[in-house]
Amino acid sequence: MEDIMSYFIKLTAGLIGVMIILRLLGPKELAQITPLDFVYALILGSIVEESLYETDTPFYHMLMMLGYWALLIYVIERFAMKNERFRRLTKGSAQMLINDGKIDKKVLDRNNMDVDEVRELLRMKGVFSLREVKHAIMETSGLLSIIRYADEEPPNRSQVMTDYRENSISYLFIDGGEIEYTALKAAGFDEDWLKRNIEEDAGASIKDIFIAEWNETEGFYIQTK
Repeated sequence: MEDIMSYFIKLTAGLIGVMIILRLLGPKELAQITPLDFVYALILGSIVEESLYETDTPFYHMLMMLGYWALLIYVIERFAMKNERFRRLTKGSAQMLINDGKIDKKVLDRNNMDVDEVRELLRMKGVFSLREVKHAIMETSGLLSIIRYADEEPPNRSQVMTDYRENSISYLFIDGGEIEYTALKAAGFDEDWLKRNIEEDAGASIKDIFIAEWNETEGFYIQTK
């Protein structure tokens, strides 16, 4: 029973520690993983794993290791922000992979890539032919930022329409039958407004609604239970 309780305590402490470290790294790290971030994640996992399965290791040792690792990450990240050379060394730098429609073979080889992998990254951006791309930058996260040739770009709305409505943000007011009060407050409404407008729009009681999404331009999108 003691061992089980020790696992519970260590797992809880490890989860809290990892969450704190992720907050220190900032939300950009979730969308932009660099080689250094990958090392961060490996060592974090190793710290929690070793502490969990080494039953003779007190859980506060794990907290100390997580705390030190968080401090080390913070110092490295802050120093990288201040020192461009160190940032390039640890995180890498963006590289021009396609310039004026031509793939740079040196950049390709430097990143251990072949043309098929480049085409896969382009397809993920909605580009299905190399002929459409004028410039492509290989970001430190491994993703591509692209600029198409002007004649390959889709027209924007103002070029094909003179009368159009501006886009607006959408709010999810009901999610799985539950009212999202935070979204309501962000949109400047309350529950009474929601009930009244749901009944007018869908002709149904709010308790019968599974999903209700709203934006200023289009109004409600409603799905009943």
